[in-house]
Amino acid sequence: MFTHNRQQTSAAVLARVQQSYSNLTGAAPRFSLLELFNFEGFNLNDYCQTFSPHPQIQPLLQEARVFGEQYGIWLDNAAHYISCATFLYPNAGLERMRAIVQNLAIDYYLNDTMGRDIFAHLSPAEQEAATQIKKRMYSLREDLYMDEHNVTLIEQANVEVLTYIRDTSPMAWFREFLRLYSWHIYVAHKDCNMNAAGKLASVDEYIDSRCHLSGMHHVVKFIEYSEGLFLDWDWLAERGIHKQLERLHDITAAIGGLMNDLFSFEKEVIRNGADSNLVMVILCNQPALTLEEGIRQAAGIVRNQLIEFLALMDYVKTAVQQEPLMLSHLQGLERCVQASWIWQVYTRRYKSADSIFVETRLPGVVAPQ
Repeated sequence: MFTHNRQQTSAAVLARVQQSYSNLTGAAPRFSLLELFNFEGFNLNDYCQTFSPHPQIQPLLQEARVFGEQYGIWLDNAAHYISCATFLYPNAGLERMRAIVQNLAIDYYLNDTMGRDIFAHLSPAEQEAATQIKKRMYSLREDLYMDEHNVTLIEQANVEVLTYIRDTSPMAWFREFLRLYSWHIYVAHKDCNMNAAGKLASVDEYIDSRCHLSGMHHVVKFIEYSEGLFLDWDWLAERGIHKQLERLHDITAAIGGLMNDLFSFEKEVIRNGADSNLVMVILCNQPALTLEEGIRQAAGIVRNQLIEFLALMDYVKTAVQQEPLMLSHLQGLERCVQASWIWQVYTRRYKSADSIFVETRLPGVVAPQ
């Protein structure tokens, strides 16, 4: 009975959302994400004025393509996704940046060939093969040993990149990075819709899982790796700010993941019929809300996260004063939030001719120089 009711709820809300969406489309976009995210005294565009992508963006994308083709994992539309790394880490050294874009090439291949939007449409045999590949990938230990039997090219590529990252970082950092990356593969690359998950998640539960689904937790860890500046958590604990910095990391991850839910709402929910999206989770938990109310409530959650992010950032900056490594790390977190906005406005991945959002209505926005 519960399963039937859950299926009915999801189907009914999705049908209503898609109908309501058609009523919101028109000659002009209905919403501005910028206006929805802004709050008194803060303008997201102004906050991002100091941001610029990595100066080697084009060579890095070309190298990612060569790497992907070498292992047979390059997808024609991968450049849109991989380019986000050049926005997230504009000050990264070239060698470290190369490893990061290769990691994203692997993640994108998994996402678009066996990911949460794709998995349910695979044949039983394909689902079993994908499950075994992902199980071997998320079960890797820090020695990165692979049994050569039935190892696929995607797994070989993954171990090559992880080996380089491991050998160019402190083991304590790599151990935590690998834990987060492995958990991302475990939760992200399967059907995450309500029926497959077996429950209707609360908004808080969804937010927690979304950060792992998006991979934003290990993306935040890459801030340290990108410039070779690794945090001393004992030092942070001695100064009583380790909890605040941990929360700052979580908020940074949530802003990236949940902001994406608004940008990708039309692609995921309207075109692909998915309910693993913040707007849909809100509407399934509160069926009386209109689509517009659901969108505004979802944007309000992101806005509140931005408010908390800025307050925590001021607190930690004051606490560390002029400590160079910490200030560089905090600037990295700021750039991560800036990139979450700038890249998603720039990329054509979420744009359409009849989008209800100003920022995703074609024609596309020119990339920042």
